[in-house]
Amino acid sequence: MDFNKLIEGAVKIKASDIHLVEGGPPFLRVDGSVLPVSEPPVTHEDMEALLKAVMPERLRKRLEEKGAADFSYQYKDMARCRLVAYYERQKLRVTTRLISMAIPTIEELGLSPVLKKFKEFRFGLVLVTGPTGSGKTNTLAALISDINATHKHCIITIEDPIEFCYSNNRCIISQREVGADVSSFNDGLVQAMRQDPDVILVGEMRDRETVQTAIKASETGHLVLSTLHTTTAIQTIERVIGVFPQQEHDLLRDQLAVNLRAIIAQRLVRRAEGKGRIAVQEILINDMTIAKLTRENRLSDIYEVMKGGEGGMQVFDKALADLVRSKTITLEEGLVNARDEFAFKRFVKGVTSASDRGGIIGGFSG
Repeated sequence: MDFNKLIEGAVKIKASDIHLVEGGPPFLRVDGSVLPVSEPPVTHEDMEALLKAVMPERLRKRLEEKGAADFSYQYKDMARCRLVAYYERQKLRVTTRLISMAIPTIEELGLSPVLKKFKEFRFGLVLVTGPTGSGKTNTLAALISDINATHKHCIITIEDPIEFCYSNNRCIISQREVGADVSSFNDGLVQAMRQDPDVILVGEMRDRETVQTAIKASETGHLVLSTLHTTTAIQTIERVIGVFPQQEHDLLRDQLAVNLRAIIAQRLVRRAEGKGRIAVQEILINDMTIAKLTRENRLSDIYEVMKGGEGGMQVFDKALADLVRSKTITLEEGLVNARDEFAFKRFVKGVTSASDRGGIIGGFSG
């Protein structure tokens, strides 16, 4: 098996992932579908040779002890790869995510223009959320690239593994990898706060300690970008608060009301006529209304405010319907991905019910 030739073929047809498992042919994920490659079955010897060639030696021990290891690999100037090697029923399996060498822009990804305003945030927490394979890394990279092109900042990233490689433009950028440069996301974040950063990117907030440190960093004047595996903006707020004990929830709501800047909850959907995939994004911008509702734990009312679209906010089904109306995706694709089919159909028809902010928030007295 020639892994590099697999990468070349995958890049040529714009595949997003390569799947290798002992005893079966390679598979490629193209536009969301997993398709077999006309190649002989992958042998144990093939897998061992691959890992010997591309896996750092320090991670082989982790693979044997923990059953899985993540690492990165760059093939020429064609692609960076994020690999996960793991055991399945005593057989090796390797999943490879292909990452373009070119850092995407907000415009190239077809994202909302409101994201261009995020570079003006001086401090606070911006969360990009969604399931695995929903394009979170691309969105974060586009945000970092936008800052790098316009501001004179110090940016520190903590990643596992490093995916996009940034070059200094107007910013100074330091990229640190968990396992190679720092022991954990939290340790890297604690260290970063002492390294004069303006912006800190944390690849993922996996535990309470990292969430706590990220909030502290945002409180002390840093802009923190990170990800969670949540599917909606409201679920994201619930998840952040929920990792802490019940007696701390009121404090967390206050902290988020002050320090949260935005949540982008996204999913990839197929473009019409098989032209790849595009991110559908639910966007929450933390304004005075959202902050008040967060403090009061009125999360269902937050959704109603988001439907109004003020300040660039949007709910998922409205964003999905907009793609249907612009013929970027088909109606069938929209229906498959809609969270609320009835609401989605109303948005497609152009029927909206803008929220009455005054009625929702009950004023700001008290």
